[in-house]
Amino acid sequence: MTREEVWRSVADNLKEGFGRLLDVRDVRRVRRVAGDAWMVTVVLASPSGDLHVADVTVDDAGASSPTIGAEHVIDAVKRADRASHLPAEMPDELADFGGGLDEAEDSTPDLGMLDEIEEEPVEARVAAALQRGDKKSLDEARELLPRMLADHDRRGVTLLTMAAVEMKVEEPMLARGYLEASAREFADRFDLDSLEKAAVLAIQLLGHEGFAGSPVHTLLEQSRTRLQPFARIFDTRSFAELPAELRARLAAHVHLRTLAPGDTLVSEGEPSRNIFVVKSGLVGVWLEKPSGGQWLVRCCFPGWLLGESSVLGPANAANPPRCMATLKAERVSEVWTVSAEAIRAIMEEDLAFGQRIAETKQIHRIDSFFSMHETMGQLDVQVRDEMLSCIQRLETFTEQTLLLPAHQIPSVACLVARGSIALVQDGNDEAPVGIIEADSFYGVRDAIHCIAPSVAAIARPGTTVAFFEGKRLQKLCERSAEHVVAVLERLG
Repeated sequence: MTREEVWRSVADNLKEGFGRLLDVRDVRRVRRVAGDAWMVTVVLASPSGDLHVADVTVDDAGASSPTIGAEHVIDAVKRADRASHLPAEMPDELADFGGGLDEAEDSTPDLGMLDEIEEEPVEARVAAALQRGDKKSLDEARELLPRMLADHDRRGVTLLTMAAVEMKVEEPMLARGYLEASAREFADRFDLDSLEKAAVLAIQLLGHEGFAGSPVHTLLEQSRTRLQPFARIFDTRSFAELPAELRARLAAHVHLRTLAPGDTLVSEGEPSRNIFVVKSGLVGVWLEKPSGGQWLVRCCFPGWLLGESSVLGPANAANPPRCMATLKAERVSEVWTVSAEAIRAIMEEDLAFGQRIAETKQIHRIDSFFSMHETMGQLDVQVRDEMLSCIQRLETFTEQTLLLPAHQIPSVACLVARGSIALVQDGNDEAPVGIIEADSFYGVRDAIHCIAPSVAAIARPGTTVAFFEGKRLQKLCERSAEHVVAVLERLG
């Protein structure tokens, strides 16, 4: 469903049940493990202003939750009434705080003076300080540079600059930390030119022997390896196991497309009608932010398969599946394009091929969920890739099933895609002590640290769970930085 279709659907349902009392104010896309959905803000339109009633989730099939009822409206009115009775003025005990600003007529600053004392942009002040290069100026740059880290697109360059400044003031430990952080940023975007600049600085800091095997060296080699182009589409993982007869039939439908940097392959929300496989170069995956705009969440290197939504689910020419992301070339790239009809015909004859396409789709869904997750989104793309590689299986349970028994160290951690997991103590299934809802983790900390929980985890009927192998999670933590382990410990 498109944003406009979701808006119209919810608005029509509200009009049918509540007339002009309720209205839609915002529709935004949210990322879920089981697939994308829409979050719709419903308000009570009153003369004094909108009152928030509820946020409704609508999936791509049009199903919404929760169903808005009279209780939601009543709760919104009660909240507004309680807010109207809050004290409008400052409590007596705080009245003297600030030294009586309202008492002096000349306490309001002259707005003309503000124009005179307005500071230069931080970027200009940093550039001027670095150009001067003396100790005082370098200290000024050290103080200002962290303010520039908020610019997501230039975060890697800022970190590299911070590393260079720390080297000049002879703080090698800080310089090394900033260097490694900048290298991770560049590797996320496969920005080889900038990654090589970080490598040059790392050689100066560590020496040639120290550089070999360092995190910066490892990231550089991994990025170079991943950018090796493929000669044929049938050398890629998804297509490599196709038998010769099916390869010959499919080859007639494979077309090669060349993209210049910045060219858009597909846009989020438009009909998805083709499968794409990256032959060479880099293709960026851009997702819409809930607050507006787009965010580059990963770069796809040669061999990546994209656009699998076009062949999963029933074919429907009148209402085709929609692209879940915008795909853009990040450098000169070549992409194989295959029509959905041709791929679907091969999937019907080779079930294993169809299964590989479906698994790719689920991994991409979880990857999108990770990228927008409040906690997982803090991690570098390569760490998220390693987390994805820890997935053991996805399984759907048609009846109540014990997943993890109590008082035993779990061998797996869980991510709920659909349904829920009940946490049960002392075998009391009727009164669970906790519920793990969809899009939530369970057991990550216990699997990492080999802790035996006192509760059993039971999947309810209709629940789908992604299982992460505990041993691989442990090894991921052993070779990762402290902040990565801290993020994983907070999951769930």
